[in-house]
Amino acid sequence: METINQLIELFPFAVMGSIIAGIICGFIGVFVVSQRVVFFGASLTQAAIAGVAFSFLHLIDLESFAASLFNITITEDSIFHHLEPTFFSLLFASAAVLIFTKAQYHKSLTQDSVLGIIFVVSIAARIMLIQKSPVAEVSEIESILKGDILFIGQREFYTMLVILAVIISVFSIFQKQLKFVVFDPESADAHGINSKFWLLVFYLVVGMGISLTTRFVGDVFTFAYLIIPSSIGVILGKRVLSVFVIAVIVGAVVPPAAIYFAFIFDFSSGPAAVIGVFILFLIVLGMKRVSFH
Repeated sequence: METINQLIELFPFAVMGSIIAGIICGFIGVFVVSQRVVFFGASLTQAAIAGVAFSFLHLIDLESFAASLFNITITEDSIFHHLEPTFFSLLFASAAVLIFTKAQYHKSLTQDSVLGIIFVVSIAARIMLIQKSPVAEVSEIESILKGDILFIGQREFYTMLVILAVIISVFSIFQKQLKFVVFDPESADAHGINSKFWLLVFYLVVGMGISLTTRFVGDVFTFAYLIIPSSIGVILGKRVLSVFVIAVIVGAVVPPAAIYFAFIFDFSSGPAAVIGVFILFLIVLGMKRVSFH
């Protein structure tokens, strides 16, 4: 109990932020798995990291532009502090989404081949950009790759809270259109729904969630929580709603528990959260196999 109190006292936003990150990934992960574009998540996380690496070249000073535009002074507590990594993470991920949605209608290309191209080019770009980044900031890029959840502060927490609110709002307001294009694309056009447009909206919203979550908790955590909680939901859930509920609960519960054990045993919190949810996946899979026998 004393350790829990210490964690809450020292890292309150990290604990709460891990819950929000898990919910975001668990929710949109159901859509990613249902679309059978698991590699989409991996590709976008790499594109997002490439965007972060690009931002550290400081070719465009967005923070100074924002300061002059809004006539403010940007401090470490300002919402515009570290604006460039967040902006370029989102920009690179959005570009990857546009390439993917455009290329997937090309009859000669498969989804996997397009995603494979985005994935490997993003990794190559990330390596080249990191090599050109100032030495002092390479460690910060590497920390994003590793994904230490304990670095989540107040600004990151509230940003992820806004991301979650935007994602839920979009999927709630446009649930009819998105439900058709994701789960029943064949019937979308018959109901007067522009499937290409709404599929682009779907991927852009998912891309936003993936890129910004990657920016704060790392690519390993983001990709793992896109896939594993939703897979647990698919194993246990009998209806679509129950799959969503289970995925979101798993995404919310496991990360703070992993932070606790990582704190005790001196592990990095991001990888610990991945191993923790994988262990839960194995338990659920084993119990399900036993129930069939």
